[in-house]
Amino acid sequence: MNKLIPFLFVISVVACTEITYNEPQPRGITSLASVPVKIQGTYLWKEDTITFFERGFRAKDKKEDVLFLSDSIVIKNYKNHYFISYRESGEWLLRILKPLKNGDLIYLEMENVPEEEPKRKLFLDRLSKETPVIKNTVDSVTHYLINPSPKKLLTLVKRGYFQEKGTLLKIKSVITN
Repeated sequence: MNKLIPFLFVISVVACTEITYNEPQPRGITSLASVPVKIQGTYLWKEDTITFFERGFRAKDKKEDVLFLSDSIVIKNYKNHYFISYRESGEWLLRILKPLKNGDLIYLEMENVPEEEPKRKLFLDRLSKETPVIKNTVDSVTHYLINPSPKKLLTLVKRGYFQEKGTLLKIKSVITN
């Protein structure tokens, strides 16, 4: 699946298997109605600019790349982390933004399930010790689902299951009157 959308939801065309969720994360935490002013603004990420505004975000300031918060894109705040859940084919994928004191954002993404059997088994065994992992195969595509508590989700972040993919450098804050 190849979509022209911002960095948060770029899904590789390669056969990568992401850990998925059955609901927006962290579960039980209320979704935000809008993007918090604290993270609104324009950021530089690699060669792109990402702009967070009240109702969503966009890449490169192009209207066709605008993603609005909706029933398919949800943002939640828990313990100074912003969890952005994105529904893809009935399952939820997760990206995390962690604000820094200078206004920049660290971008985190859970590592993919390895394709090679020995590495996949090792990864899933290690993750299963943290939280139950449900294996589901639909149309010969295998998915791995977890449903951690909010506290356990942060534990997974702290234990390195979510890897830093880079820092979004804040180049312009939102202007409020």
